[in-house]
Amino acid sequence: MGKPDVDDILKEISRKLDAILDKLSLLEQIALDNPKYTDSVEALKLTKIFLNLYGEPLKILARLRAAESYIQSEPIKGDEIARYIIQALAIKGPMNISAIAREVRAMRGRVSRRIIRERLKRLEEKGLVRQTEGAGKTYSLIEAREERV
Repeated sequence: MGKPDVDDILKEISRKLDAILDKLSLLEQIALDNPKYTDSVEALKLTKIFLNLYGEPLKILARLRAAESYIQSEPIKGDEIARYIIQALAIKGPMNISAIAREVRAMRGRVSRRIIRERLKRLEEKGLVRQTEGAGKTYSLIEAREERV
């Protein structure tokens, strides 16, 4: 049997963290419902906060691994702006066009929102990013290989 894949290890760690957070939420609810455990509530809340902080670097690492494989692909390799967009989304997570333009400007110098919008449309067509609606249009990197069609 070969070495475990890094992506599989990340998924397993994330799965375990999620399970721990679920159990902590259950314990917190029990403590809130029973006055005998009131003193434990704050400790449980702090533990959940720290575990969530631990999970953030894992999410960033997963996005960076996806970005690394996307940047190495032929169509992206030759497109500097697309590479910067993918890197920005990998590092910062979901953003709107203005935020992406600011990040790309910080890396590259100059870029217009129109160019960012065009590149995002191409990246979306290639299945590398997705647009989400909410408080506005944001774009995020598609991280899992199985989500790409």
